[in-house]
Amino acid sequence: MKKYISKVICLFLAAMCVSNVMVAQKNNEKLSVLDQQYEVQYIGVGQDGTKVFTVTTTAKDVETAIAMAKRDAVAACLFRGITASGNTKATPAIVGYQVAEENMSFFEGFLALPTKKTPAGQYVRYINRTGQPQTVKEGKLYKVSLDVQVLYDELLKYMQGKGYAQKVESTAAGKYAKPILMVVPSDVYCTTMGFVQSWTDENGTRHTSPDYDIFGNEDSRDLRLVIAALDDIFNKKGFEVQSLEYLLKSMKQEGDETSFLASDYELDGEVAESPSDRIRRTAHVDYIVDLDFSVMGKGTQRYVTFDMRVVDQSSNAKELAHAYGDGKPSSSATVNTLLEEAVLNHMDGFCDKLLGHYADMSENGRQITVKAKRTDASEYNFTNTTFDFEGEETSLGDIIYYWLQDNAVDHNPTRTMSPNILTFNQVRMPITKTGRRGAVQRMDTNDFGVMLQKYLMDNFSVQSAVYMRGPSEVWIIL
Repeated sequence: MKKYISKVICLFLAAMCVSNVMVAQKNNEKLSVLDQQYEVQYIGVGQDGTKVFTVTTTAKDVETAIAMAKRDAVAACLFRGITASGNTKATPAIVGYQVAEENMSFFEGFLALPTKKTPAGQYVRYINRTGQPQTVKEGKLYKVSLDVQVLYDELLKYMQGKGYAQKVESTAAGKYAKPILMVVPSDVYCTTMGFVQSWTDENGTRHTSPDYDIFGNEDSRDLRLVIAALDDIFNKKGFEVQSLEYLLKSMKQEGDETSFLASDYELDGEVAESPSDRIRRTAHVDYIVDLDFSVMGKGTQRYVTFDMRVVDQSSNAKELAHAYGDGKPSSSATVNTLLEEAVLNHMDGFCDKLLGHYADMSENGRQITVKAKRTDASEYNFTNTTFDFEGEETSLGDIIYYWLQDNAVDHNPTRTMSPNILTFNQVRMPITKTGRRGAVQRMDTNDFGVMLQKYLMDNFSVQSAVYMRGPSEVWIIL
């Protein structure tokens, strides 16, 4: 008797499970698109503005489950967004809940599953490709797991065009997704060509440095053609390119920068800076590509040999990308064509390293150096000057350190402290900020320094000046 009752209970529970799965399946097909429970796992970013997901669905047949998986991947992009993980940043939903609710008929049609009488909704236009489905039969139903690649950027653009997605924030974020670089002639090239100039620091010491302001010279014609060719290649590879030649023209309109700093910031003495340092500080770029090249002869033919590299401009000066080689000889090709032929085979690997580094910066912040200095006339020093901070008397140096901990991406800068100067290395600064109207904007070291400057003034009435020494270093001067 007990065995009979036990068997009946097992059959009853099994029936309930099948019933629940069938109800869940029915709900998954029939519920409002906003009420769906998507079993979607974000994998990562694909090529050309795509995002890749693993979607798991259950249906009465494999074909229906696959269609539902594709729909769910698109629906997750629209209404759920992408949560942050160890390897990925959070991405908000393309469409807000209220907008979706107010335009329910549109989205139900857009996400409609195919039937025997009607085709699928327009969501299928935004499925780039799918992987091989993994199928398990569970009773009368099929559980399918499928990798789905969604044309995310195109989906976003379509919804913006329809007025269902905001353009300001998305456009701003997309605009600054590209790294910016500038190609400059290397020190070796400038020295070989005689493109150098001398300058004297405040101690009377004479220095020699590359002279980049040579684009009006006849001898610089090959250099202009070569840089133009590289700029075009980098632009096609997805970089925004800043022109060295036009930056120099803009800089000519500025006055003497050291005098500017001394007079406007009322500092004692001047800041020593070589012309090449000034270029690297003024250029608001993520990467500077140092280029060395030569036009070589082989009989009646010419070819180009080149060497280019990018070094991290922060204090660790790590090499990020390096490529070199020779092009094919030609008796008729121009120098820019010769360079293109020489570098093209190397560009994919070179650019992939830079794009990978930029992706790391987007996730983990740009590594910069922050220095806090005081003039000999300042009333503050970093070890003995104290303020009330969170209920305790705290040194000014510690207060600055705590601010950097709170505002760096990894909350873990390293520091060297003395009464007159603080040096913070390995500060991971965010590369974007949110503007006054909610738009995503680029952040440079000057912006970061101004944030610290404002904090010190608003909370402790400490006046300071901000000096952006370059894309990877900023000074706060008290």
